[in-house]
Amino acid sequence: MKNINDYLLTTNVKVGDLRKWMKEKNDYSKNKIIDLIYHRFYNRYVKHLRTIDSGFLKMAVSCLMIETLESFRQGKKDTKDRGAGLQMFKYFFETEQKLFPEFKDIYVDFYYNIRCGILHQAETTNAWRILRRDVLIDKTNKTINSNKFVASLEKSLDNYVEDLKSNDFKSQIWKNALLKLDDICENCKVSLK
Repeated sequence: MKNINDYLLTTNVKVGDLRKWMKEKNDYSKNKIIDLIYHRFYNRYVKHLRTIDSGFLKMAVSCLMIETLESFRQGKKDTKDRGAGLQMFKYFFETEQKLFPEFKDIYVDFYYNIRCGILHQAETTNAWRILRRDVLIDKTNKTINSNKFVASLEKSLDNYVEDLKSNDFKSQIWKNALLKLDDICENCKVSLK
């Protein structure tokens, strides 16, 4: 069986590399970890969001990205616990009020009718619609502009990366990121359950 430290997280970064950087906690390792985090988000979400023509698919991928980004911010392994996913969206929209004005007040509606509707039923529910035009959100008509939503989400990722750059390893943002990264390393192990 393959040594877990040899497992590739990206084309050229192994679990062993990441664990080494997490242990060293110097400027070099900080930059490498930030590059890895950005690479994961860019290659799994952002670059695809830019090319998807469907507003519906953009929102599905955006919801995955929000939960993952918030897991990094909070140092959460996953959002499997009852209510954890809902809390992720609550925290996200509270933290990102400037980029997502008015979403803080509808996070429950968004979570159940957009996120859960799309991911579990392949449709939005409670009369919500996803468009690719008009304002970011129109609560009266229950519409969300997926193009503007994605643009704000990209800025949110950029803000997170900047926060990592401007803080040191003793900060809460770094403690939480390292917890999430440690779990990512653990997820590379083969489970014999």
